[in-house]
Amino acid sequence: MSILGDKTDFKALKIISKCLKQLDEINSLHLKVTKIDDFEISLARNMLKSVIDNNVQIMDISPSA
Repeated sequence: MSILGDKTDFKALKIISKCLKQLDEINSLHLKVTKIDDFEISLARNMLKSVIDNNVQIMDISPSA
């Protein structure tokens, strides 16, 4: 269970950005997923990205080389 606060901690945003990078690997590795799974993954990615977008902190979530 998470602890609710006035703003999201930077460490939580960092974890979320790592999750986004992991989800992006599904496309970059050309892994096969079902249509339903692809929809759910896209939904999860969009929801996680909105958490980062809704916070004031600036983060670089570009994939590493």
